[in-house]
Amino acid sequence: MSLQDVTRLLDEGSQSLRFSRQLLAATFENIDAGISVVDAEMNLVAWNSRYLDLFDYPAGMVRVGAPIAALIRHNAQRGDFGAGKAEHHVEKRLEHLRRGLEHSFERHRSDGRVIKTVGGPMPGGGYVMSFTDITEEARVREELRQTLEQLEARVTERTEELSGANQRLAKADRDKTRFLAAASHDLLQPLHAARLFTAALERDAADSQRALVGRVDSAIVAAEDLLRALLDISKLDAGGVTPTPEPIALSAFVADLAETIRPMAQEKGLILRIGPLPGFVNTDPGLLRSVMQNFLSNAVRYTQTGKVLVGSRRRGDWWRIDVIDTGVGIEEVHRETIFNEFTRLGQVEVEGIGLGLALVERITRLLGGKLEMRSIPGKGSRFSLLLPVNDRAPQARPASAAGTGVRGGALRLLVVDNDPLIVEATSALLGGMGHRVAGAARLADALAHADGIDAALVDFQLDHGEDGLSLIAALRSRRPGLPAVLITAENGAAMRARAAALQVLVLSKPVDPAAIAAFLRTVSVLEIEA
Repeated sequence: MSLQDVTRLLDEGSQSLRFSRQLLAATFENIDAGISVVDAEMNLVAWNSRYLDLFDYPAGMVRVGAPIAALIRHNAQRGDFGAGKAEHHVEKRLEHLRRGLEHSFERHRSDGRVIKTVGGPMPGGGYVMSFTDITEEARVREELRQTLEQLEARVTERTEELSGANQRLAKADRDKTRFLAAASHDLLQPLHAARLFTAALERDAADSQRALVGRVDSAIVAAEDLLRALLDISKLDAGGVTPTPEPIALSAFVADLAETIRPMAQEKGLILRIGPLPGFVNTDPGLLRSVMQNFLSNAVRYTQTGKVLVGSRRRGDWWRIDVIDTGVGIEEVHRETIFNEFTRLGQVEVEGIGLGLALVERITRLLGGKLEMRSIPGKGSRFSLLLPVNDRAPQARPASAAGTGVRGGALRLLVVDNDPLIVEATSALLGGMGHRVAGAARLADALAHADGIDAALVDFQLDHGEDGLSLIAALRSRRPGLPAVLITAENGAAMRARAAALQVLVLSKPVDPAAIAAFLRTVSVLEIEA
């Protein structure tokens, strides 16, 4: 029975002859809570045995007409209301009863029990209160509170542990990035030397041995591609690659890249067509080159007969750069997995271990672009890179100054690298081409040859805090306009920006000997024009 029901019962019992005193007393006795009722003069008029059990008053204290102030004073003196003077507690509670305000609170008694008190005014004056022993309920609540506090403490502790783990992980990522930067140089150095030695060997090899030398070179190139892909993916995952956007004309950029793939296409009897490539994008040229080179090389690898087409179309605020082939196509079941690591299609036997498109997916995310792929098995595929439109055309770079030297004859070349094996391999290659070569490992040695050279081939990472671009600048202070190429395993944006400012061509290790030969041809042209 609720307190409101008790109040209504008392009111009705005092005003109706239908309710006898005995019926009212019997009703009180069947209520689980202790009940006490006072009249308008604050004297006790009714109670039940549960009330007596809860408070254990002295004999004779609880009677009809007893002032409720006496009962309150008794409870205060035995410490039921806590610290403070007894009269203060008496007056406080009497005032509450006189004002007739409803109240509900829990009292922790000195004997350890918890009593919940609920009170309310009577309609005709007076006040009724119920008292319930909720000791067990309070104990459960306290246990729950302590459990929650323990859980919160564990959550806080776990959060601190995770925060510490994240900090250690971030440090590990930074260490990993620094390691990869060093590993890129040290791991690619021997491959670079091997390619140069192989190219030099091929020039002097008998016809019967050239095929074998070519196989050796192909194996080195395959190892280079695998190592470079693994290093690039690791750098991207570690956050060690920061794009350096610049305005790029799609027509010149993609056409130039396609020409590097054309010999591979012609070897397979494929037609490589370059379609319309209008427009400009603002992105990192090195990362864009990596994406498009993967698209083009895959198109050639997986196309047995027919054509490969490169073009672009505008789609709203995006330029969509397409590479379309007439190759084997991709089955529906493979289209969700081809951008995962180590995924290859089995229709055609090709070299590689399936890292190219995994690298493409990471680079595209880094560039803020989007990827699209459409394919019909047996008929071909379209791989597309979408980049935001940029209406600002790139500024034309001034032509490099011409060098001076022996017109049309053997060139006098300077090779600078801190690895003697690289100097030896490059010298063997260049010597086999008919050029005269001087080697150096540091700035002072290089400057000693400055007056007698036509071009310089320089590594970026040198010893004693020196770097190749500073060395090239020092050489040009003695020989203005000296043609130079930077051959390096580094790929940092800051390094490439410095090279661009100096108008220095950058070739990545392990370098293709054909790229070195192409650079030397430009030097020869400059010499003739001079």
